[in-house]
Amino acid sequence: MNPIFKAWVRVFTALFLVTIPFRIYADDLADEADLHFQIGAERYRARDFRGALEHFLLSNRLVANRNVVFNIARTHEQLRQYSHAFRYYQQAREGETNPEEIAKIDAAIDKILPQVAVLHVITDPPGATVYVERKDLGPRGTTPRMLAYEPGDHTLIVELPGYRSQILESVHLEVGHPKTVHLALEKIVGTIVIGGIPASAEVRTDDPTAPASCQGPCRLEVSAGRHTLYINDPAHESWMREIDVVEGKFVSLRPTLTPQLGSLVVRADEREAIIEIDGKPVGFTPAVIDVGVGLRTVRVSKKGFVPVERTVQIRLKERVRLQVELEAVEEVIAASRRAEAVEDAPGSVTLVSHRELRAMGYPTIAEAIRGVRGVYVGDDRSYQGVGIRGLFMPGSYGNRVLVLLDGHPMNDNWIGSSYVGYDARTDIEDIDRLEVIRGPGSVLYGTNAFSGVINMVSRARQLPSSGSVGMSSSGSGVARARARATLRLGDDAGFWMSVAGARSEGRDFYFQEYDQPNDVPATDGVVRGLDGFQSGTMTGQAWWGPITWLGFVHSREKDLPTGAYDTIFADPRARQKDTRGMTELRVEPSISDDVHVLLRAHLDMYRFEGRYPYEEVNGGLGVDRYQGTWAGGEGRLILSPWSPLSVTLGGEGQRHFRVHQTAERNDGTHMDRSDPYSVAAGYGSVDVLPMTELRISAGSRFDWYSTFGTSVNPRFAVIVKPYEAGNLKLFAGKAFRAPSIYELYYNDGGRTQVESPDLRPETIYSPELQFTHRITESWSALVTGYANYVQDLIAVQGDATAASPAHYENSPSAILTLGAEASVRREWRHGWMLELSYAYQHSEYRQPSATSVPMRHVPNVPEQMGSIRTSAPIVQGALHAMTRLSVEGPRYDRYDRPGEPEQRRTEGAAIWDVVLSGQEQELGLRYAIGIYNVFDSRHRVPVSREFRQRSILQNGRTLLLSSTVDF
Repeated sequence: MNPIFKAWVRVFTALFLVTIPFRIYADDLADEADLHFQIGAERYRARDFRGALEHFLLSNRLVANRNVVFNIARTHEQLRQYSHAFRYYQQAREGETNPEEIAKIDAAIDKILPQVAVLHVITDPPGATVYVERKDLGPRGTTPRMLAYEPGDHTLIVELPGYRSQILESVHLEVGHPKTVHLALEKIVGTIVIGGIPASAEVRTDDPTAPASCQGPCRLEVSAGRHTLYINDPAHESWMREIDVVEGKFVSLRPTLTPQLGSLVVRADEREAIIEIDGKPVGFTPAVIDVGVGLRTVRVSKKGFVPVERTVQIRLKERVRLQVELEAVEEVIAASRRAEAVEDAPGSVTLVSHRELRAMGYPTIAEAIRGVRGVYVGDDRSYQGVGIRGLFMPGSYGNRVLVLLDGHPMNDNWIGSSYVGYDARTDIEDIDRLEVIRGPGSVLYGTNAFSGVINMVSRARQLPSSGSVGMSSSGSGVARARARATLRLGDDAGFWMSVAGARSEGRDFYFQEYDQPNDVPATDGVVRGLDGFQSGTMTGQAWWGPITWLGFVHSREKDLPTGAYDTIFADPRARQKDTRGMTELRVEPSISDDVHVLLRAHLDMYRFEGRYPYEEVNGGLGVDRYQGTWAGGEGRLILSPWSPLSVTLGGEGQRHFRVHQTAERNDGTHMDRSDPYSVAAGYGSVDVLPMTELRISAGSRFDWYSTFGTSVNPRFAVIVKPYEAGNLKLFAGKAFRAPSIYELYYNDGGRTQVESPDLRPETIYSPELQFTHRITESWSALVTGYANYVQDLIAVQGDATAASPAHYENSPSAILTLGAEASVRREWRHGWMLELSYAYQHSEYRQPSATSVPMRHVPNVPEQMGSIRTSAPIVQGALHAMTRLSVEGPRYDRYDRPGEPEQRRTEGAAIWDVVLSGQEQELGLRYAIGIYNVFDSRHRVPVSREFRQRSILQNGRTLLLSSTVDF
């Protein structure tokens, strides 16, 4: 026989033998129970109720039977043992489903109720076990429960797991008077603290199908003992765990929920755009991202583009695709002192974007704005300066251009100089973009906003907590280092600060004007190792809701290699040191959608020290010092009573309480004077949008100076969109420049210069018509024409001798500039950018009368300028190339008056810059390497009368190296 078959036979045989006795035993119990029931029935009919009760009880004990229980109750009733009868009737009724049987039992209960003492026990919560007299007598059921006992006092015991037991002694029962006992059971609890779960997660205890006990991070009070905790969240796998809870104790849990994942594919028409899901950065486009299931908010953003926000439904193990198109945005603040699109701004605006600043690695503001249409720069080796649209008088140091930092004026209060080189700041790494606004801006900013405004906009608040360190080399051996830290303290609070330093050992120059072998002492025109400088900058910003603090301090000390101010040529003692600082507190509370308020207070300072070596016979070493400190405040209210109308009202005041200048030489002090002064202003503007295609803006500002009086400066603009892709702007305005403290009061006791206290402010009137056509979403073309008319230009008169000392006068000859500009631009897309621009500006003096001797050509104005800027990716995200070619025509030198030496022109210049830049995201490394002035153009710019030279040579070919590590 097969061994396997034998094994199965043995198994079945064993099972059969084991089962037979149980079956026989069960049948025997049923027979015996039936026998006792028959005997009990016979005894009952014979009215032997005690004997019947004995056999009924025995039958029910052998095999429980509802009919037998009913007979036990009837027997107790016959024996007048009504309480026992009541109890057994209740047992018989439990579980009965036959309506006829239920009615029969209820009738039997009703019959004996008058004969028993009834106790009705109710508990909160129900389900408690009831004992009477003693627990060892067994339970009497669960609440709610109706019990029947003999009259008298009884002890009631109620127990429910997780609750404190209750014992009621001397519960008095009387026949015919039912008694109800209500018991509120006290829960024995501990606390479960659940954290680290999503707000959408539901928590249940013991029963996974029960209603949720709580949601999200929460606390639960549960009965002491063991419980099963269930957590369910739509985006995560279910979580379960058994928890032992001790009375009065806390159990802390931070469950790790396993996400239920789907995938999201995000693509944009721009690479390296930041992807945020539910407010958290998760990567850069393009990307495939595992995302928890559920409804998710996806935000795609990149500098220079309008952020795109979408809501997507992520499903388990499914892939969702999201394609977004980022719309390029050009937003300007300085044109109206509020954020608005460039096409809506009442002015001629150019933005130097964050992308261009980083791609070209511009070391200074001056380098960044060279090639911007209508803008040109120059460096006389003392300071770099900037001119806009035909107005850049030699020696003015850009005091007709206002430079702002986040809207705060940064020009000093001595000469009014704008600072655009290393004298402005060590680098521009903290700057997000530059806003260049051509034309008069006094209606917004007062003095110095004469021919234009340059606003430096700091990096955005949205940057995460991070740090960076960097080193670079640029220009003529300039070495720089910087560090920055950013700390985010919440969605709308944070702080950043940066420090930077730079140093240059200088370079050699040859100046033909000082190649004088016959002079005593003889000079060969060569300067060796001068033009060096050292500088340091600290900048910081903090914000908390509507409150913003801004702080800045910068200092630069520089050698003067040019022999300016008739100092001893090539003397290393010739140096100038400028230190500027400011702190501003700004509050912009959100009153309502229709009311906006700005309040700001500021404290500024400027310190200057110039050392000028002269021969002892001429006084020896001269030292000029200036100390300026001023404070001010401003309040502005913007009202929008209805959407087409916006009204702006504001006022500001300044007190220049420290205005102290001294001029010393070895032979004595020639000037030591303080001239504190005050400024007050009020302004208002109205913007109306009668239709979507038309915007009208009009405003005016009233300024009062304690030094000269008042000036009123209006501005008017009309912006029309004649068709969807067209934008036409017509605007006109007036601006002023207050005579500076230097121009009013500087003197050296009459030796070479005297004060000029009767100066009037300069004024400029400027209309402009500008038209822009958007060719495609990325391409646009622009053409503009303008006129500038300048009156009361402050100019130096005299020969700077004791017989004819230098002084300042308001020139009787006005300057008229007529100009036109054009550009074609492809916006930044996928790393590509192209802009071609051309500017024509013709400036000339206007004779005050037909009989006056005409002035010559306006100095330092290139009549034609052009530039090409283009950018292209080489290796996406890793290597990028950008180049700039700027071309400008000749400039006339300073000899613009009749009877002076012949007025000459410099040669034109073509400057080509090429920079390669990129980043390594894994290392957090950004780098740039480039060459400025690849052609090594030896171009020159005219300089002022303080120089023996007519013009100064500008930088030739220089190398840029830069690296920054972000962490």
